[in-house]
Amino acid sequence: MSTSDLLVTPEQRDRGVEILQEMYADGRLGRMEFEERLDQALRAKTRADLNASFAGLVAHPIPTFAPAAFTRPTSPGRQVRRYDGDGRGAGTLTHWLGFPTMFVGPAVVAMTAGTRNPAVRRHAVEAVNFQLTAFMMFAGLGILTGITEGFTAFLFPVLGILWAVMTGVGGLATALSGNFRYPFTLRLIR
Repeated sequence: MSTSDLLVTPEQRDRGVEILQEMYADGRLGRMEFEERLDQALRAKTRADLNASFAGLVAHPIPTFAPAAFTRPTSPGRQVRRYDGDGRGAGTLTHWLGFPTMFVGPAVVAMTAGTRNPAVRRHAVEAVNFQLTAFMMFAGLGILTGITEGFTAFLFPVLGILWAVMTGVGGLATALSGNFRYPFTLRLIR
């Protein structure tokens, strides 16, 4: 019995899903390909099945001091997208554009720079969704304050501080790790 015939443990399957999610977040997988490979990984019974969900993918390069003697050729018709550092810098600025422009600035970035770089688009869409959620919360609180004749007006500073902190944290986390998702956000735009 070879190791490829062994059953996959939940930990191995979870790690495989995590690797696929990282590749999708880095822009190395398209949405359809990601969904197909994710479905294949989740249905895997043996290690061979799980390994098949990674077939043809280029591994993340490991830093080394020795020159590489061989690079794996890509399949015909498949292009490998390299993740460049522009995604983090532009993503950080996109999150922080929410301060002066609310959701308009991140939306413009998603429609312009987001078409050229999937990492920038991911950050811009995340920022737009958060800013739209915050805008709806401010509008809802305004309506509620009008209905209650000012009774809930004390919540405006609380909501404003939360909005400012989360917008700042979003930009900072993107600058440091390159991967950030706002909690409690309606994902209206994909």
